[in-house]
Amino acid sequence: MKKKLLIALLVFLQVSAYSQNLYPEKYQNCHLATFCLDCGDVLAMPPKTFVEELNNSLDKKKLAEIKGIIEAQILIDENGKPCLISVMNKTNVASKKLNLEKAINTVSLWQPAISKNKPKNSSVSLIFEFENGSFSVKRKVFDFKNQGNMKCVGTPEIKGTDKEKLSKKWQLFTQSNSELPWDMTRAIANDLDNNIWIGTDNGIVKIENEKWQHFNSKNTIIKPTAYNKNQTESVRDLEVDKENNKWFVIGWDVYKYDNKNWKKYDSINSPISWARKLFVDYKNNIWFTSWRGVAKFDGEKWSDFTKENSNLPSNKTLGVYVDKKDRIWIGTFEGNVVIENRTTKLLNDKKSPLSKAFISKVYEDKEENLWFDLYNDKSDEAGIYKLDTAGNWTRIVHPNSKMFTDNAINDFYLDEADQALWVTLNGVGILNYDLKTKKWETYTNQNSNVPSIHSEKITKDRNGSIWVATYAGVVKTE
Repeated sequence: MKKKLLIALLVFLQVSAYSQNLYPEKYQNCHLATFCLDCGDVLAMPPKTFVEELNNSLDKKKLAEIKGIIEAQILIDENGKPCLISVMNKTNVASKKLNLEKAINTVSLWQPAISKNKPKNSSVSLIFEFENGSFSVKRKVFDFKNQGNMKCVGTPEIKGTDKEKLSKKWQLFTQSNSELPWDMTRAIANDLDNNIWIGTDNGIVKIENEKWQHFNSKNTIIKPTAYNKNQTESVRDLEVDKENNKWFVIGWDVYKYDNKNWKKYDSINSPISWARKLFVDYKNNIWFTSWRGVAKFDGEKWSDFTKENSNLPSNKTLGVYVDKKDRIWIGTFEGNVVIENRTTKLLNDKKSPLSKAFISKVYEDKEENLWFDLYNDKSDEAGIYKLDTAGNWTRIVHPNSKMFTDNAINDFYLDEADQALWVTLNGVGILNYDLKTKKWETYTNQNSNVPSIHSEKITKDRNGSIWVATYAGVVKTE
């Protein structure tokens, strides 16, 4: 079978805009929360001048150079306003250099989808094929009845390390060679009993002494998908707290499993709304980022941090962390803040990378240095940085200067015992940085058993193995 990107289109059929990104390259400027996938009695339709308008807006120089295919998911609201949500780019030109987002978002109004004689919000996927300075457009057709296991493989945008120079080998777990219920995986964690938990786009598994236990919508309170009652909603994030409880972001809600019982938290019984990420602080408080600020749960009471009550730059939050000095670091899509002694400070010092990119994840090492994953798809300042206790910043530099700016970081894991930094990337695979030798290794699906160019969460078990969730199975270092 030829290597091509097999994208799981049906997997993402949720009503949350965040959870409904079909493709790995995501855009954050669409504000509509609820929509359905290419739905309606009458489907949304582009204006007759669509191709002409796009041709006039795309970067002419890049249009002359580009060759290949782009699949674009476009949100069409009930008024017909288009907004680019996500992209799968299989061309030689970056989407932002082509000016694709602006071109799509500024075309004339579409005819919105119609259901029961009323306009409704929907998303449409289009396939653009570029060649010789011109392009053609066709609509992606969805088959909701005939679905199988979903995975996303892809071709890496950056060449990996020569195979013979790699220091690690990976064992691959998929639906075909293990009890993994679905190859599309995003979340993974090691609990206090050294059991591995994996969150897939169709169920959860626990691996205990090589025995696999399954959790899904049939044997738990987790909701099935709206379009298929036999399929469980996608697990977006997973963490284990200090009491060995498991916390999951599933769909847009949060679930807690205390190893006996399940409990669900949503907008009815908590401040959580459209949950994105989980974080457990050293006091065992559970934190959640969302499109409506940050929520905190201490086991009994809830509190929230928003633009209105905590002076956040935006309620669209990306990352949150509480360090050992009780400083709360919050990244939003319009800037970062630190809250100390109930006072919010905007981190806008031009000498700091925190003024140029947004906090996605933070980790505090044993020496109390803070390690930051900073995200910004419009800045070359994105990447991983270390802030030492003296206030000095060190950027973790890759030999390829575009590695962390052209390819979004999904997660990192600082292995202090082995003095190694592990990084997962969209569009590449898995990176390993030896902090002693300063050498990088790049694992892709062309030089290793890493099956997909899209890797997500990372964990380490007590036996020293690194585990990574990817869009085409789970890998573990041998």
